[in-house]
Amino acid sequence: MYHSGMKPDGKTIGRSGQCDLVLDHHSVSRVHARIEVTGEGYLEVTDQHSSNGTFLHRNGRWIRSLKVILGTQDRIRFGEHEVPLDQLVGLFGKGTRVQLREGYSVRGKPLLFDDLLADLPKPKIILENPRRNPLTGDIEEFK
Repeated sequence: MYHSGMKPDGKTIGRSGQCDLVLDHHSVSRVHARIEVTGEGYLEVTDQHSSNGTFLHRNGRWIRSLKVILGTQDRIRFGEHEVPLDQLVGLFGKGTRVQLREGYSVRGKPLLFDDLLADLPKPKIILENPRRNPLTGDIEEFK
């Protein structure tokens, strides 16, 4: 099931019973997406050439995404099936340090995905993605 270049500790999401997160929905491909923890501890979701796409909800709209680092304010869906972020974090168990970037995929000191840390001061936020085109004002998709 693993292709060359894939980390063996990554998780698969899809309709197949062999996936780590099984989503029983007609719009979800057999192996729809792959989720990994980056070296910095963030969750990275990569679409696996699914028929109905992987979508990220940012700035009030759904954006089809091939590869994305998840932020605390993001929503994600596979095909038409939305999955809560805490369910994705939970795929890696308590032994793995998993973080979501504060807000929408930002640069700065990230907070752990944990309500206990919600009272800490927020880092200075510099938006990385999505990026707004300065000429057209359109949001550019992260690739």
